Amino acid sequence: MTGATPAQGLDTESADWLSRLGGPGLHHESAVRDLHSLLLRVARREVHRRAARLAFSGRELDDLAMQAADDATFAVVAKVDLFRGESRFTTWAYRFVVLEVSRKVGRHFWRQPRAELTEDDWNHLPDAVAAPPHIVAEVRELSHAVRRAVEDDLSEHQRRVFEDAILRGIPLDALAVRYDTTRNALYKTLFDARRRIRARLVAGDFLPDEQRREPRPVSDWSQLDAFLATDPADVGCDEALRILHVYVELVASGEDAGPRYPGVASHLHQCGPCGEDFEGLLALVTDAPSSGARTRLRKILQGRR
Repeated sequence: MTGATPAQGLDTESADWLSRLGGPGLHHESAVRDLHSLLLRVARREVHRRAARLAFSGRELDDLAMQAADDATFAVVAKVDLFRGESRFTTWAYRFVVLEVSRKVGRHFWRQPRAELTEDDWNHLPDAVAAPPHIVAEVRELSHAVRRAVEDDLSEHQRRVFEDAILRGIPLDALAVRYDTTRNALYKTLFDARRRIRARLVAGDFLPDEQRREPRPVSDWSQLDAFLATDPADVGCDEALRILHVYVELVASGEDAGPRYPGVASHLHQCGPCGEDFEGLLALVTDAPSSGARTRLRKILQGRR
């Protein structure tokens, strides 16, 4: 056993988990059974938290929870020596459950047939950027400019990912299955695509130059501007998820985690899937409903602005 030890300042429960999982024979097997039982309860909570947004229910939810608990238990046991006591052991272990649920939901997505992109799908862009009714016509004009930017300025791969994720609304974890890649790689593709599209719209006087902030003909560009915004501090999915257990415990304790980890706060604001994982882990750690987790995240992000 080479991980953290009680002498390194662990809480009693975390030290007990490490001791039992690092123990010999039957002692270890008993700890693994207890861990699986705990993670199964957590997995069931997480899949039912997401249930309203999923296209399946009942037995399929239970099966998904069991698969997530099985794989999370295997991952925790395999990586227990990597635990460094930066959070409680249970928070660290719950993170594996939340991420497994996300991956399995992504794979399950393709059991349902999806329509191909049509001309009318570009008319849905105002809905995608949550444009208020009084500026829908203006944002629709912007959507035509966005379409030109997508067709002219993006690579073929960027265009496909943008259309799949934004216009078709396919979750990044589901796209990761389709493209045999990772959430982080797809997020980076969208990050670069949004930056290119925004540059085209700035050049066309649709959106303001960040340096000059000059007024533009469109009366309210803020929704689309926020949708296309990219933050150089954004750390991406891999880094945000790597320390998610640490970040969540800071938030759960009432600490303002945004200034300490600004790149993580920025990423959780921009990346829907990672924001979902944040909500789930925080809800598990605080034993609070996900709406409470979303409120906490909004406060963090408001504090950054």
